[in-house]
Order: sequence, then C-alpha cells, then structure tokens
Amino acid sequence: MAKFKQFPPRRPLVARKRSGRVALIAMGVSVSALALTGCEEQVDALQYSSAEACIVGGELSEADCQAGFAAAQKDHARVAPKYQSRQDCEAEHGAAACQQPAQQQQASSGGSLWMPLMIGYMMGRAMSGPVAAQPLYRSSSAGKVRTASGAKWDAKAGPVSVPKSAAARPSAGKVVSRSGFGRTGGTRSGGRSFGG
Repeated sequence: MAKFKQFPPRRPLVARKRSGRVALIAMGVSVSALALTGCEEQVDALQYSSAEACIVGGELSEADCQAGFAAAQKDHARVAPKYQSRQDCEAEHGAAACQQPAQQQQASSGGSLWMPLMIGYMMGRAMSGPVAAQPLYRSSSAGKVRTASGAKWDAKAGPVSVPKSAAARPSAGKVVSRSGFGRTGGTRSGGRSFGG
C-alpha cells in the first residue's frame, strides 16, 4: 500500500490576504514618511565667506555682493540662535565658534548668553529674489554650514542648492538648549569650501 505524504492543513485564504494588506499598508506609510522628509523643494542660492569672496566669484556685481553681506551682517545679532552657555553653543557650532552678543542679554539662569560667529552669508542672485540675504554659521558637522533657522548643507563658496524653507528671511533668534538648534536641510556637494 502506498503512503501519501500529509501536508499541514491550509490556513484560510482570508487570513493571508489580510496580513498581506497590513504589511503593504505599513510599508507604504514608511515609504511615504521617508519621501516627505527627503524631498523638500530646493532653490538656487549663492554663499560666500565675505563680500570680497563674492566679488571674486564673479556671479554678482560688487554692489550686490556688498549689499548682501551688509544685510546679513545687520541681521546676525537679531537672528542668531542664543545659548545659555558657551559649552552649549560650541556643541552645536564647534570649538571657538561662539561669542557673547555685543549688547549683553541675560540668560534665564542669570548668566550671559552665547551665539555662533557669522562665518559667511547666503543670498539670491538678486536682492529682491526668492533667497533672502542672511548670515551662515559653522555646524559641528565637518564641512557644513547652518542658517539661523537650523537648515544645514555643505560649506562651499559660490552657487548652491538649499531647502526652500531656508531661503526665507529668518525670524529673531531664540534661546535654545543644546541640540535644540533646528531641522536639517538638504545638501549638494562639490565646489570650494569656506568657514572651517
């Protein structure tokens, strides 16, 4: 007499379809979340360490380079993030990259506030363009710069692509705690670097 191999009983087809749908939905949600965080629209900007570097770059007129730098310098004290201690500031921007504001403000702890040094500036190809002239700060991440709002990308001189959210004129800087600087932005590599 021939022996037949017995197979385990089949699971109901409905149960398999349901678990498959749950897995597909979970996978779709993860892919959508990933796509939303990495796909912010980019805009073209120019960034330099100084008005002189901008003039040498040749992308803008001497007057535009100087006007952009002056606007960024004027906004620096107003928009730079402020920290309760030098250590908190240097944790976000690197060693020897912080200063006390010229007009001393008091921290909530009673001590003095600290803010990052301006290492350069960013602007659009026209002063009235979609990218506001604004100061740039060193990031604790090697080879990166940050805006006052916390967007981060490669430190290079000349044309760059930046997240659209970073292009707007920054609002007044707030007192932040360590690792509370802000979101990070997109990057585009290549070109000459500046700012250390």
